[in-house]
Amino acid sequence: MIEREAQIRIYSEIVANTMGAKMAKGKLVRIADGYYEVLLEASGKSYTTLLPIQSTVIMAMEAEEETASIPVER
Repeated sequence: MIEREAQIRIYSEIVANTMGAKMAKGKLVRIADGYYEVLLEASGKSYTTLLPIQSTVIMAMEAEEETASIPVER
């Protein structure tokens, strides 16, 4: 699960067209009204940005810890 204030990778057509990069780094601030509010890192600074959920993928910077698998009867 991605928590608020988590460091994230952002994949978005908007970011790609604006910054010329397929991926950007940032921090998730909140999710509201169909948008991710993120602090987008660019040129060593952070910018508040609203990105539409439908066309944006966010991914946690850190991998999840492995958990024990639960056996399933079939």
